[in-house]
Amino acid sequence: MISLYRCIPMDYEECLNLQRRLNQERNEGKIGDTIIATEHEDTYTGGIHFKPGNMDNYSVPIIRVERGGNLTYHGKGQLVLYFVFNLNDRGINVRNLIEQVQTALNLTLMSYGLKSDGRLFKETGVWVGERKICSIGFAVKGFSTFHGIAVNLNTDLSKFFNINPCDMDPGFMTSLAKETGHKIDEMEFLEKMIDYLSKVFEEDIRMEDCVNIKN
Repeated sequence: MISLYRCIPMDYEECLNLQRRLNQERNEGKIGDTIIATEHEDTYTGGIHFKPGNMDNYSVPIIRVERGGNLTYHGKGQLVLYFVFNLNDRGINVRNLIEQVQTALNLTLMSYGLKSDGRLFKETGVWVGERKICSIGFAVKGFSTFHGIAVNLNTDLSKFFNINPCDMDPGFMTSLAKETGHKIDEMEFLEKMIDYLSKVFEEDIRMEDCVNIKN
């Protein structure tokens, strides 16, 4: 059984500290595999490939984090899923986990009439044609993961123009609302995503009250 905590919205740094604590607890066997589903206020983060010397090139503050990848944006209308999974217990590596999550997201997007593909090399994330709809960046400490994916649902894509997301032209970024031409019911999308994650992982996912994980 995987526990999913819907904590919408949640301060980014509060959530980052929570992930770090859960990662330690998962390594110690105190909790089972856990997903946090959330949304943040405007936040810009730089992963392990972001060079600190680039800070002066941007007009927005950038938080350095442990995840893979470079720069990205988080904000309203974007569903963020953080995965605290013990890879050793599952007998997989982080690439396997990313591929499983990409598969679930591709299936979810297909239910909205979109054909998408997951990428893992120079171009990362999940793409609809030549437009990027989801950023992916995981971190591993001990045997367990943290960080995860950010899916643009009703995201204000203009916010990406404050940075070069993943060293790309910000114009490559898209959202589900932009692709379908209408606003997305974010809770409905999350429920579909949970269903497909459960199928891919071949394991039940139980939605929990966010309060239970903050204590």
